[in-house]
Amino acid sequence: MIGNCPLPPARRRRLAAARCRSGAAVVEFAIIAPLMILFTFGLIEIGRLSMVKDTATHATREGARVGVRAQATTGDVVQRVQEELAVLGIESGAVTVTPALDGQPGSGSVTVEVRIPIDSISWVPNYFSFGVSDVVAETTMRRESTD
Repeated sequence: MIGNCPLPPARRRRLAAARCRSGAAVVEFAIIAPLMILFTFGLIEIGRLSMVKDTATHATREGARVGVRAQATTGDVVQRVQEELAVLGIESGAVTVTPALDGQPGSGSVTVEVRIPIDSISWVPNYFSFGVSDVVAETTMRRESTD
């Protein structure tokens, strides 16, 4: 009833149907909300892994740039890679330089590889790794010659 005027019958039926329907909306939300939350966290985690992979690739590239110089050592390369990884707060990356550099001019190429355990960079518990345990990035560059 609005003021002193009664509601028309059609409007009364619509209001009654809406009151009966409100419980169904709560049940639907209870079913969908956990799925939407899981989906949202999954997207965040995939974005984080993509960002870490890109940073690891950039770090190996920077390390290889240091390693191609004639006087480069393995320690120089590892230090440069770790500096780049530290930008994202990654301290658990294993850096491999092949061949080992000793500060002497050389020929051939240098390969820098970084392996970062997913458990150390994940923001959510890693229940679904699908067999992947590390983020791996590798860069190979030709060494500078002294000729």
